[in-house]
Amino acid sequence: MMMKVEAGSEARDKSSRPIMQLIDLLGTKWIMRILWEMNTGPCTFRQLQERCGGISPTMINNRMKDLIDANLVDKDSPSGYQLTGLGKELVILFSPLNQWAEQWAVKRDENQY
Repeated sequence: MMMKVEAGSEARDKSSRPIMQLIDLLGTKWIMRILWEMNTGPCTFRQLQERCGGISPTMINNRMKDLIDANLVDKDSPSGYQLTGLGKELVILFSPLNQWAEQWAVKRDENQY
């Protein structure tokens, strides 16, 4: 079953299955980069912008709204933005993928020459 939902300014068709909803969210441009950069701890909007160089303030703002709506990020006044418990659990799951990506990059580069 497919349902229409709003994510930021983009309307999307999403499955009712949670895994597909998560894949849709993580596939949204800049979402994974923002989550990964927030892994080091709470940050202000400006700090996040520095960590994610190249992303416009409007895009960061839109993606932060998406992440807050998904309960993966929380806005805390003194420290800015931080991962929620769910956000931290998700980013921990990125670690094996990061390790694999590091190995893949080495092997890929070895095969290019």
